[in-house]
Amino acid sequence: MSLFYKILFILAVFILNTYCYPSSYCIRFDTDVKGSKNPIIINITQNWSPIGANHLFDVINSSFYSVPSAFFRVVPNFVVQFGISGDPIQNTIWNKPIQDDPVKMSNIKGTLSYATAGPNTRTTQLFINYINNSRLDPLGFSPLGIVTTGFDTAEAIFNPTPGSSDGVDQEQYSKKGNKWIIDNYPQINFIEKVSITHNCPFTKNFY
Repeated sequence: MSLFYKILFILAVFILNTYCYPSSYCIRFDTDVKGSKNPIIINITQNWSPIGANHLFDVINSSFYSVPSAFFRVVPNFVVQFGISGDPIQNTIWNKPIQDDPVKMSNIKGTLSYATAGPNTRTTQLFINYINNSRLDPLGFSPLGIVTTGFDTAEAIFNPTPGSSDGVDQEQYSKKGNKWIIDNYPQINFIEKVSITHNCPFTKNFY
């Protein structure tokens, strides 16, 4: 291979590594939350949490949300959690943890972060902060986006376990899917459809 083609190859690899993920994008979650017509739209900013943002981009563009996905944990005045596929096969495919990102943005009201079980354990589970949860910052929860539309919808999500802040049995849901969760929590709310748009400006003063 000549020097010219070697340089072209190196440049191509650099460009692919640099531009294969968008610096920002928005995720639209269409839900079955009663009384709300607004989808939940979240602006993802790659710079806030690069590993997490790029991983989520891959998840959204896979078959992970090809079936409805439940909001399986609601803690009033704290968070709403989701990110387990209703298809157990998808949970098996995407159960490999990713590395943590440094915390660059605080867990203020409306921000989206990955749920974790300790350092470097992020997979697909996410939560939206209902309030200013900046106390989560020192614990390593790195926000990657913020709700720009539909926060009222997020607040209206049905709480399937009002007597417990733990939410439903996540292991059972992950392994048994939507039939199990509907049988046990018939009023539970779902993300019905997920899509990505790049025409979504960051709303600086949304809150």
